[in-house]
Amino acid sequence: MVFRSFNIWLVPLVFTSINICLDTAIATAQTIYPFNGNYHTTVNIQPISGNISQVSEIGVSDDAPYDLGLYKGLTYSVIDAKGNLTFNNNPQVFGVQGFPLGYIVFGSGTNKLFGTSDASAEVNFDNMTAKGSGIVNITGGEGIFKNATSTLLFSEEDTVNLGSIITLNGLASVKGSIEVGQEVPEPTTMTPLVGISLAGIGFFVHRSRISQKA
Repeated sequence: MVFRSFNIWLVPLVFTSINICLDTAIATAQTIYPFNGNYHTTVNIQPISGNISQVSEIGVSDDAPYDLGLYKGLTYSVIDAKGNLTFNNNPQVFGVQGFPLGYIVFGSGTNKLFGTSDASAEVNFDNMTAKGSGIVNITGGEGIFKNATSTLLFSEEDTVNLGSIITLNGLASVKGSIEVGQEVPEPTTMTPLVGISLAGIGFFVHRSRISQKA
């Protein structure tokens, strides 16, 4: 009866011990990558419906770190009578159907960042310049930026060239930090703990059986 009671107590102990070992076997590490890059940009604004336009942008940087010297983006904009522009990657926000979702990509090699943006700009038609700012919401990546998340800030100053497609040429500054979370297994910690737990339990079982025979 005593040994049977001991077995009933022993079963949950085994699973509890193993679960504790497994829980401690995985640790979460986070790497922070500071980011600061200046991009020479070309922005093409093509009207598609009323005051709504499709906006494509490309930027090239000589100082962006981590091999992220190329920037490409697709977004949509609406402009008011004062020259104020509002940008969004989702055309349906502006009531436009049948157009693809916008995107942002940093990098052209092994390391890449993916995301979306929220931005606004103001066009000065007197001197044909524009100023804009906003945030880039990083939602993933490749290479060292797999599972990356962050919010980068950017500001941009452009000259405006009017035409059937409005072209802005300028310089954009992008700053912030990129967070990359990774699960790091620790088998050297888990294995000894599981072994010690099972060895200790086996010892008590053996002692209990000897006591029962005595």
